[in-house]
Amino acid sequence: MSEVSNLSRLPRMSHAGNLPGHVQEVLLEAILSRVLVPGERLLIDEIADHFGISKIPVREAIKALEVAGWLDSQPRRGTYVRPLSRDELEEVFEMRRVLEPYAARKAAERRTDAQLAELKELIATGNEALKRKDVIATSRVNSRFHTVIAEAVGNEILAATLTDLSARIRRYYADLDWIKRCESFADHRRIYEALRDRDAELAEKLTVLHIGSTERLAVAKLEDPPRR
Repeated sequence: MSEVSNLSRLPRMSHAGNLPGHVQEVLLEAILSRVLVPGERLLIDEIADHFGISKIPVREAIKALEVAGWLDSQPRRGTYVRPLSRDELEEVFEMRRVLEPYAARKAAERRTDAQLAELKELIATGNEALKRKDVIATSRVNSRFHTVIAEAVGNEILAATLTDLSARIRRYYADLDWIKRCESFADHRRIYEALRDRDAELAEKLTVLHIGSTERLAVAKLEDPPRR
């Protein structure tokens, strides 16, 4: 487990509004983008000092992230960012294989013009992020692309589930090879075109292929982690 703190890399934030919610949002984004790395220890005092706030909202945010499965707490050892694991990866992709092809089919039938326009914009934004080799931007765009498709189904429970799955997979792609990222984003354009044409069968088929290829990439990366 990492004992190196990356808190200094986190953005400062406004103290207005719901403090625990703001802290939770900032910490979660840092976890998803691997600014806070798997196994990194989080100390409430240090987080409070970084944000210039009291410990109470930090404790609430930490507890919420722990309940959601992003953090692990161990008696007498502290709280750590949950490590990456093959078990979690397999569980996430098992759910994706069941839910996402169905979502793509229904999205092709039900999507709105506004949702289609957002998907098109996300493709353009993602390609620009790829050119800049911006890890955080590409991971956000990838996650949002799948979320928009889920939202297009019009089923709030399904959308919430797929949004959570999309978030959980982000950490596994944080240091993916850029050529592989380009291949993944090329899949997005093909899926978008099927949704544009309201071709439900093709959208479902392309999504199945996309899930399979991205799972292979994630597993390979997990088994061959980068040298630090």
